[in-house]
Amino acid sequence: MQQREPIRNDAVATGLLLLASVLLIPGLILPALETRHLGLWDDQHSILSLGRSLLVDEEWFLALVVLTFSIAVPLAKLSWMWRLQFAPPPSGLKRHEDAIGWLQKLGKWSMADVLVIALVVFSLRDSLLLQARPLIGAYCFAISTILAMLAAGRIATNYRRQAI
Repeated sequence: MQQREPIRNDAVATGLLLLASVLLIPGLILPALETRHLGLWDDQHSILSLGRSLLVDEEWFLALVVLTFSIAVPLAKLSWMWRLQFAPPPSGLKRHEDAIGWLQKLGKWSMADVLVIALVVFSLRDSLLLQARPLIGAYCFAISTILAMLAAGRIATNYRRQAI
């Protein structure tokens, strides 16, 4: 049985994927949101610390949602993209489409966290009692997500070309 050639790697997709992977780490651990109460007390929250706090407070459902869509889905998407970028493509058109289908399914949830942070900041921006502002972690997470989306498009295009 003849072994299939790996996909010719797209250097731009690889660079985008590398940057997205590197930026995801600070996006998860650096403070993403600062809240200020009555203009006096402030708290900074990272995406990871939010999930941990919800677990400590026994908010199981919310913790599961945050940890799944903020950490597990982005990591799964990046892992799948690395696999698609460097592993030999599966044989058969159906398997090609299945591989791309999984990438698209994971990608649908890409900007959920960024949207939630933006909504919180927007809704609290003019409040006297409670204010919020995005911090570097939110920007790293957003940039990581955008770069991963761009890389996913290039990887999917390359994968489809291989199927022909």
